[in-house]
Amino acid sequence: YQRRVRGEVTRWMRRGQPIYIADYPLRTVLISAIPAIYFMTFFQFFHFWQWIFNHPSSEPFTYLPAIEVYLFGCLPHQVVSRWTHPVLDVLAAIPYLVHFLLPFGYPVYCYYHRKKLGNTMEPALRALWLGGLTASFAVTFQFLFPTSPPWFNESAVYAADGSVVGFAFNEAGFQRIDALIGLPLFREIYSNAPVTHGSFPSLHAAFPFVIFLNGSWVNHGGWRFGLFHSVWIAWAALYSHHHYLVDILGGISLAFFLFQFYHRVWNPFTKRAGYTALPRAETVSGV
Repeated sequence: YQRRVRGEVTRWMRRGQPIYIADYPLRTVLISAIPAIYFMTFFQFFHFWQWIFNHPSSEPFTYLPAIEVYLFGCLPHQVVSRWTHPVLDVLAAIPYLVHFLLPFGYPVYCYYHRKKLGNTMEPALRALWLGGLTASFAVTFQFLFPTSPPWFNESAVYAADGSVVGFAFNEAGFQRIDALIGLPLFREIYSNAPVTHGSFPSLHAAFPFVIFLNGSWVNHGGWRFGLFHSVWIAWAALYSHHHYLVDILGGISLAFFLFQFYHRVWNPFTKRAGYTALPRAETVSGV
């Protein structure tokens, strides 16, 4: 059987036909990962790009609090975090820990459930493409226009010349979780983060909204859980002083704009006329 399958694939390749994964060419699948690769490269080597382009890592823009006071008459994150409790701390920590798995875990989830999503790879590719594109636009904006999160603005100490003398640890409100469990979990995570001044737009809010727009979780709460997840992590970002409300609105707006652009203007996954996919394994086995 295996020799028969390999022989069929070899003959297919010799005829100059592309290799397919499910119902999409391998080339298209690889294209869908380009924005994610760009984001990971830019994010992980953020300090290197700052050095290359001689871009300052300090002197971030601090107009976000003024914008919030103008729009809302208050600082919403201070209102949300006025009441703290260990149970609330744990509830806020859960979506933050899960968030690190979403960018690559959700496309895999869509691929696994593709039969329930029209029996196509398109939702998985769309999730990978839009998630990576959203993250790429966000990290590029954060590089060009660094903005400080609430925990920094509220703890930074400045010298007479305006230089930063010191500031609090960037796990912010999650230091209470570290104290609760007796381990520097969030301190280790955020002390190694290459981007300190990347408050706007919020990727913590943007990617769950990408999932919500993409079709959410099949047979696991559907769009209701997707919407709940978006609201949950937005609340957690405010409660922990990691983001301003305008950061969250900015992340959601970015995700919505790119989703609309994908559907109404252009996307790389539209199948050409007369498209036929590589025969699936069950078809090959019947040869």
